[in-house]
Amino acid sequence: MQRLSRIIAFGYIAICLAALAATFALGPLGYAPFPLVAAPARAPVVLTIWYGSEKKEWLEAAAQRFSATNPTANGRPIQLRLKSLGARELAERLVNQDWRGDLPPVVVSPSSALWLDALNAPIVRSGADAPRALVLSPLVVVGWRERTRVLWPAAPRDFWRELQAALANDGGWKALGGQPGWGFVKLGHTSPLTSNSGTQALVLMAYGFFGKTSGLSAADLANPELAAWLGPIEAAVPSFSDSTGAFMDDLVRSGPAKFDFGVVYENLALQNMDAAQKRQGQPLQIFYPPATILSDHPYALVDGAWVQADERAAAATFRDFLVGRAAQQLALQYGFRPVDQGVSISAGEPNNPFTKYAPNGVQVSIAEQVQLPPADVLGALVQLWDRTFKH
Repeated sequence: MQRLSRIIAFGYIAICLAALAATFALGPLGYAPFPLVAAPARAPVVLTIWYGSEKKEWLEAAAQRFSATNPTANGRPIQLRLKSLGARELAERLVNQDWRGDLPPVVVSPSSALWLDALNAPIVRSGADAPRALVLSPLVVVGWRERTRVLWPAAPRDFWRELQAALANDGGWKALGGQPGWGFVKLGHTSPLTSNSGTQALVLMAYGFFGKTSGLSAADLANPELAAWLGPIEAAVPSFSDSTGAFMDDLVRSGPAKFDFGVVYENLALQNMDAAQKRQGQPLQIFYPPATILSDHPYALVDGAWVQADERAAAATFRDFLVGRAAQQLALQYGFRPVDQGVSISAGEPNNPFTKYAPNGVQVSIAEQVQLPPADVLGALVQLWDRTFKH
């Protein structure tokens, strides 16, 4: 009997100890378990990127996909901050460290390195973090089809000189065989002072006047015949926008009442084909100058004290994502030529604008490229425009 009592007593004690242990582990009955103490969340790496507005749609769409993967750099979450700027403003603000209350950029990605090089902007220029092209887009001329067929019933033979002659004709469209109500022939391009495409347009016109594709020099710019030839072209431009994207929007919205032709990036022309047809009831036609300039949208790491190891790692992670297959296929849908050779612009897919708009003049092969002039010649050309043609 005593033995049975001891067994019961020991059993009772064991049950009590088990209950006590459960209480410490799970909390009192009727309460939630004790919470586990989590490690504090690590502060995100803020990756601030200044970029050219002409790739806004693609870059923002790609950024959303990137962020959805919950990316990290050295164990810290990556937080993107994107800001669009004109090419020259971007370079000048970087050189002058003009942040205007914003975080300084870790990466800059204008449409081309033209102004970064001209102003010797502080970017990493060698090694693993050297600038890398994201996408490609040549400069093209677009025009409303009804009017382009009057000026060029067949393919242009001397593109820039024929366009200049039409713009200089005092008789306007009537003298060229068009409708009297069309008025004078009107051209649009952005300001060479602020926009990369405006500077590129000026370079192509200068090369077109001299009939060459390389070696544009200070002596060429001093030739008074160049300024005289450019005069009617620039006089035919109603206004000079600071942004190629804003100019393209204006061209589509205003139609041939304001612009008969416009100098823009190929990707913007392709992105706006449907909108132009819907808005103006006629399509745009694309023309490729005999020699063009290819914008390669460099992804450049800023050489600044605020760019530390985690920022470098975050920048490299996002760069690798942008040049990866999925982001490059997305770029194709926005009218860019991918740098990934595995993404074909000739693929017969429904969302491929290069095949969809082939009847609008899209060419798979890019025309010959001109040689970009050195920084001093480029600066002198823009100064010539500023002194003589700005209005």
